Amino acid sequence: MNEAVPRIGLLASQQAKRKLLSEVLTEFGYEVVYSGDPVRLDTAELAGIAADAWLLELAEDSPLTDWLLESSTAPMLFGAGEIPDPRSEDYPRWQRRLYNKLLPLLGRPPGANLELAPVLALGSSPGRPEARCVWLLGASLGGPAAVKAFLDKMSADLPIAFVYAQHIDAGFEGQLPDILGRHNDWRILNARDGVRLREGDVLVASIGQAMGFGPDGDVRLLDEPWPGPYQPAIGELLDRLARQFAPACGAIIFSGMGEDGVAACGRMRGRGMQVWTQQAGSAVCATMPEAVRLAGHSTLQGTPEQLARALRRWLEREWPVAL
Repeated sequence: MNEAVPRIGLLASQQAKRKLLSEVLTEFGYEVVYSGDPVRLDTAELAGIAADAWLLELAEDSPLTDWLLESSTAPMLFGAGEIPDPRSEDYPRWQRRLYNKLLPLLGRPPGANLELAPVLALGSSPGRPEARCVWLLGASLGGPAAVKAFLDKMSADLPIAFVYAQHIDAGFEGQLPDILGRHNDWRILNARDGVRLREGDVLVASIGQAMGFGPDGDVRLLDEPWPGPYQPAIGELLDRLARQFAPACGAIIFSGMGEDGVAACGRMRGRGMQVWTQQAGSAVCATMPEAVRLAGHSTLQGTPEQLARALRRWLEREWPVAL
């Protein structure tokens, strides 16, 4: 039996971008079952399109975005980023980023274009080892911009994976991979049951559903909400991460309000693991990182860019063989 080709629906307002994206997706080996202008489509027509995933270039306030988030069971990728000139050296990197964002949604297409394989394999997840070192990135108000600045200064080839816990409305959960993944090579994915973290991955913690880790490190989505007032609960996730990955783990608390995670940071420090915080002057809201620092649990403070450089140095000391 022939393996089914994953189907993608594409919504983008710019005709030239739609055309190029359709060509690239077909080159990857996927089937583009719809490619159109969102202003010419209503929700009734949208419901009739059988797509395994959607690639969306839509305004945040588009009613089609709201409908898909509420009604579609197919996963969504919000935006492909700015497309470089195909003749430039940045174009293969852009192709690789887009391909790596599609892989966790659709898997590797059967009969993928072999001519593209050397370009795409450079950053593709299946060839990378499972992560032995996993750090948590915790944030609230102002977090997405700070975490993106951090990731943009970190090479996705480093022997580390991240779990990103962001206090945010559940309606924006699906957009975080696109927001964070522009201009870098990290494979950023929303949490799914059974996922194994690999080096170069950034897993966005689920918001409405608590999650943990199985005995082999696989992600476990639980049939229950996060305990307490915060979604996700950074403190609870820190404890679960430390139980699974200690001592090869740590935490960085970025911009945010509230004091979620302070006690868990203390427990992590008590076991000898690193806890770092964003410098107050560089944070949109310094309440959360400052609460950790004032409690005496932060061993390093810095801007997102400084923290990225510091983590690279830490990895060089802790994982010299891998680097």
